[in-house]
Amino acid sequence: MKSPPINDEVYNYILEKFVPENEITVEIIKETEKLEIPLIQIAPEQGRFLYLLTKMINAKNALEIGTLTGFSGYHIAGGLADGGKFITLEIEKKHGEIAEKFFEKAGLKDKTEVRIAPAFEQLEVLKKENKIFDLIFIDADKTNYINYFEGSLKLSHSGTVIIFDNMIKNNRVVLDAGDDADLKAIQETNELLSKDERVECFLLAIGDGFTIARVL
Repeated sequence: MKSPPINDEVYNYILEKFVPENEITVEIIKETEKLEIPLIQIAPEQGRFLYLLTKMINAKNALEIGTLTGFSGYHIAGGLADGGKFITLEIEKKHGEIAEKFFEKAGLKDKTEVRIAPAFEQLEVLKKENKIFDLIFIDADKTNYINYFEGSLKLSHSGTVIIFDNMIKNNRVVLDAGDDADLKAIQETNELLSKDERVECFLLAIGDGFTIARVL
């Protein structure tokens, strides 16, 4: 047996029954479009999944690498335990400012911190600050996924969940990458994660694919 592909009707059913639309998510998408920022955020069902997963593991501290305009961060921060803190790293100032605006509008200002700086730099800063996270979401430049993974491990404890987005790459993950550096990086990251004895993981076919790793 294998999971059957879902058609549009089933997909829309899932969204209708299990992915409640709200004012904040609608506004984030509208403003992203208005400012002609690429709509490369996660899919709505991925957002709901992140929210529930954050709650399920009772995450108190979460890190995101790659903010864009705050769509994924809104879901993660919203799922944090009381007193929790969400830190998100973004290199584009305009993107980070939009995310901050919507975090505040959603009542998440006290739970969130947007750091506008290169991710590698901030991973080192976070390490020096002795930060440890329960959940880490990676959705930035694909060619550095393996490096982000190594940096994230230094900010993890046994049981930390690390999630990577775009790991199916529009069903191209099984094709020859050729000159596509992003696709090659995703293939290499999946290969590493599937064999790395520091984590146990699974590639979940949701949205463009989440590879989910639990630190041992």
